[in-house]
Amino acid sequence: MDIASLWGDRVKAFWNEAIRYLRLLGNSGFMFSLYALFLVGGSFYPSFIDWLPEAVPVSFLFAVLFTYLLTRCPLRTFLKEGDLVFLLPLENQLKGYFHKSVMYSFIMQSFSMTIVYLLLGPLFKNRVADDGLYLYVVLLFLLLINLWNYVSIWAEARIQEDAGRQKHAAARAVLNFAAAYLLFQHAALWFPLAVLLLMLFVYLFYYYPLLRRHLLKWEVLLKLEEKRLSVFYRFVQSFTDVPNIKGGIKRRKWLTVLTDRWLWRNTSVYRVLFGKGFIRYGEYLGMYVRLLLAGGLVMYAFPNDWFRVAAALLFLYMTSVQLRTLWHHLDTAMWPDLYPVSLQQKQTSFQEMVKILLLFQTVLLTIVYSLVASSLMPGLIVLGTGGLFCWFYPVLKKDKEMIQAR
Repeated sequence: MDIASLWGDRVKAFWNEAIRYLRLLGNSGFMFSLYALFLVGGSFYPSFIDWLPEAVPVSFLFAVLFTYLLTRCPLRTFLKEGDLVFLLPLENQLKGYFHKSVMYSFIMQSFSMTIVYLLLGPLFKNRVADDGLYLYVVLLFLLLINLWNYVSIWAEARIQEDAGRQKHAAARAVLNFAAAYLLFQHAALWFPLAVLLLMLFVYLFYYYPLLRRHLLKWEVLLKLEEKRLSVFYRFVQSFTDVPNIKGGIKRRKWLTVLTDRWLWRNTSVYRVLFGKGFIRYGEYLGMYVRLLLAGGLVMYAFPNDWFRVAAALLFLYMTSVQLRTLWHHLDTAMWPDLYPVSLQQKQTSFQEMVKILLLFQTVLLTIVYSLVASSLMPGLIVLGTGGLFCWFYPVLKKDKEMIQAR
């Protein structure tokens, strides 16, 4: 095994596979929906800035958003399960491998964060500071803070317990928020600079000794890597089959209590399985909530009633595309194939689940529209067309072909 070229080989292998999937996304209706959303959003961006009330705490919202982006720190190491056996004895020779992984993760996160920041640039110049130089000074500070977070999270990978890493993430979030809030409040630069110096002090006298005292936890790194891969591949699976997807299970007891009575109301085993999968497994519930919130925000931002209707239907369609993944949720489990239940019942339960979730989202988007709209008719159109879409979408030809192919 060539240790020197191992990292490059694994990155190349991942991107060769990822590019094939991204090509499928580029030819899909989902990407067309995103293009349409960006075009419409870009045309209304100046109007949105003029319309946004002065009472909205833009600086505070900026600080919260970038605190989240800085604290999350997705870490890619490209490790595989077999590495815990074959590479663990070679850990002393892999320092360069892991340094490249941390730097790669930092660059990718910095790139995505820079895109978000520049997209918000017009709003920044309108509400925070009408100074082009300060715009880039803040970006430089954010990138430096991002670097501190990555070298810190690499030290946190020495902590085995999830609770311990979560406490460290919360502490980092406090420092990130303090620096971001000072930057977006246009405070004197020596205030955020003082926070940066405090971050450096924390690293030198806490995180760096942590690196020296504790061994690297390979299981933690593997779990983080599988989590990042699961997010990407589960999104891709909305458009094509992706083998060997792994995802975490979260109990979410509070939501289970609310839904169990409905899930267990009849004898449909697949209603229970699909329902439990949506609530507890992977990214289904998170995706659903994020698209719902994004749809509500876009409807709130658009000043035109009919564009709000279009935005509601667009996000409803995007949610329906993502929910297709739920059909494949049981593919990796052998037990459902042993149940004395027909494929038709599985198909019916799947369609019912999608229909109910889309209908619930339609009602919530209609409520959002009623809170921001100036007229009643477009709201009724959202409810009516959304209801029709929810009713007929699960039995469209494309989905029938997908179901019959399994």
